[in-house]
Amino acid sequence: MSVVHAPSSYAGGLILATRRPPVTTIVLNAPETRNALTSDGARMLAKALTDADRDEEIRAIVLTGNGNFCGGAHLDALADADSYFPWAGQGGPLEKRLSKPLIGAIEGYATAEGFGLALLCDIRIVDSTAVFGVFGRRLGLAGDGTAARLPAIVGAAHAMDMLLSGCAMGCDRALAIGLATRKAANTGTRAAAEKLAREIAAFSPAALALDRAAAQAAIDGDPRRALTMDVEASTDVFFGEGRQAVRALVAAPHALRAGGQRGAA
Repeated sequence: MSVVHAPSSYAGGLILATRRPPVTTIVLNAPETRNALTSDGARMLAKALTDADRDEEIRAIVLTGNGNFCGGAHLDALADADSYFPWAGQGGPLEKRLSKPLIGAIEGYATAEGFGLALLCDIRIVDSTAVFGVFGRRLGLAGDGTAARLPAIVGAAHAMDMLLSGCAMGCDRALAIGLATRKAANTGTRAAAEKLAREIAAFSPAALALDRAAAQAAIDGDPRRALTMDVEASTDVFFGEGRQAVRALVAAPHALRAGGQRGAA
């Protein structure tokens, strides 16, 4: 029987990783800001994901949040930022897929960069509270890989609708278009994801890796070019209009209808 250790802490406890071979569960743990992360926090999330991916005893990874999944970048930190860190850029958590299956357990908001995290997952398990949205575009925030990954998951028409309208999408609609893949009872997504992760971990690792790689190659097209375009333009967009919009929202948290709250985009 494998030994269960106390959760590993990243970013001062904002990210917790519970290692229970053959599964590691990573939890975003800043509920007061819908699990929004600063640039340093995003880098530490990348490290947590990489650590689990490199662990030889781990065969599947679950990603979830405390309360909400993830509301994206921390607006207070962005408001006075001298540089812009796109999460899909070098060293970010959205730069590339993991080598092992990643299952998202999604409750509440998965928006802005948090939406990008959901798209990074191979499987997305939701409950009735799940809300997806490209809310960062309302402020001039990009570089999260969403535009590069979303069309392959939901198709061009649905992707364009979400990207250009910035609208929120609930659980049932997400299931209908294939954005969400399974539904669990409310507050039950982590248990469902961990159960599925253990089932997946019991399969042949070589066969699983082959199937996963072949499927990814079939759907990806040219993701590196798309990610590069997204990331390279994101800094100019942020300093051109994004930072001013972030500052305005931090000063008046209710100004962004249907998605604005202090701390997360």
